[in-house]
Amino acid sequence: MAQTNRSRVNDACNLSVIALVVVLAALLYIFGAAMSGDTLQLTKSIRGAEIFDTRDLP
Repeated sequence: MAQTNRSRVNDACNLSVIALVVVLAALLYIFGAAMSGDTLQLTKSIRGAEIFDTRDLP
């Protein structure tokens, strides 16, 4: 059975929504790890990043 143009557009929209969800989940994971204080492991995985530890400052 041949696909119509409408079903191809629906497939493309579904694929783009899935890709968007994956990207947003990755960003949420990265920002969640950064906000939770796990910046040391996160920073080790990013080349050239620096850690500014301000927890002990008055």
